[in-house]
Amino acid sequence: MASLDLNDLLDEPLMSPILEPLSEFTPTSFSYHRPTSHVPSDKVPTIHAVVTQRKSQLAALDDHIGLLNHALEKLQGIQARLKEKRAIVQESLAFHEALASPARCWLPSELLGEIFLRCLPQTNYVTPSPDECPMVLTRVCRHWRAVALSTPRLWASLSISLLRADTTSGDEYKRWLENARSVPLSIRVVHDMDLSDGKEPLSLQWLRPFLSRCSDLWWHGPPVQGLLDNSVQSLSRFQVTFHKANFLISIPSPTPQLRSAVLQSLTYDLHSLRSIDLPWHQLLELKIQFALVSSATFLQVIGLCTQVQRVSVSSICADALSQTDLQPFTLIGTVNYSIHRLEVNVMRAGLGSLFEALTLPALEELVIRFCSPDRYPWPHKQFSAFATRSKCPLKWLTIHRNKSAESHLTEYLKMLPGLKMVV
Repeated sequence: MASLDLNDLLDEPLMSPILEPLSEFTPTSFSYHRPTSHVPSDKVPTIHAVVTQRKSQLAALDDHIGLLNHALEKLQGIQARLKEKRAIVQESLAFHEALASPARCWLPSELLGEIFLRCLPQTNYVTPSPDECPMVLTRVCRHWRAVALSTPRLWASLSISLLRADTTSGDEYKRWLENARSVPLSIRVVHDMDLSDGKEPLSLQWLRPFLSRCSDLWWHGPPVQGLLDNSVQSLSRFQVTFHKANFLISIPSPTPQLRSAVLQSLTYDLHSLRSIDLPWHQLLELKIQFALVSSATFLQVIGLCTQVQRVSVSSICADALSQTDLQPFTLIGTVNYSIHRLEVNVMRAGLGSLFEALTLPALEELVIRFCSPDRYPWPHKQFSAFATRSKCPLKWLTIHRNKSAESHLTEYLKMLPGLKMVV
């Protein structure tokens, strides 16, 4: 089909005299009289001729404008039809490109399932969403749906709200976990229900068997009596986050695979281990985050964790003078032969006492973070004694928000030959 060059069609009208500047049609002889109210009588006939000419020009311009408006309406109609056709062509293009896309190629179910696994959200606990994997995969085609539902690892991670589980989403959560079949589970449970009536959430009745299959469990909210009474043989990571003072952790059943624990409560001070029952001796990784952690309790934990390699403790208070309840537990020497990395966030004075009580022969990395910059001096003497006593192969030393430590960096590099970086 021959195409019309609208530019060529518009060139001729653009050169028409009708578009010439109006100043060319204005007699220069009248420009002198424009500012005045007096017009010579001999000029009146000429003025009438100009008026007649202007009226004729206006009529001609109105005709041209009318023709142009009519032409524009036709062009707009043509444009609308062209846009409509373009949308149809674009839709056809997308359809045929989709037909030829690699996704349309028939892949073995095992390979397609592995591809699906790499489409999962980058999080340890997936929150169900119809527009994200894995749920969106079940709506593409029958083959994809069948593969998705037959790939248990796609459904092995889940974040659950007990409030929603007891109201609108219980069946959805249950079907999700049933799709995981016998695969170890990673579950985060958000206990967001009101338990003032003392009744246990109904959802826990069907949820407990799934919790016993967890390799990774994060309980977020108030404790529930007998939560892990059933066997949890596959549990390797356990995280607890409480926001109230009723901090209680108990794993009475055997957990031979448990290696990592995270204990969190930003509103609770940890002064003893009376409310915590864990197989400390199995742990390889431990993270403790409380509003305040007494140094006595921390040292007790270090003594119990005989295999732990990585330890992080936040808001530690090593000032025994300001905590009368620390008096029953004197800061005595604590030796741990397994810790490779120790991270300590200091909230109050007394870090020096902690260094005096600790001996860590296997320590390779030490991170100290002060919550208040330069409020407390760096305990140089106690740290030097700790490093000398431990004879540890310390490679990385990081000290945040304490400028008083900078004056000793050169000395530490000489004292610890294996030290690679001091920050």
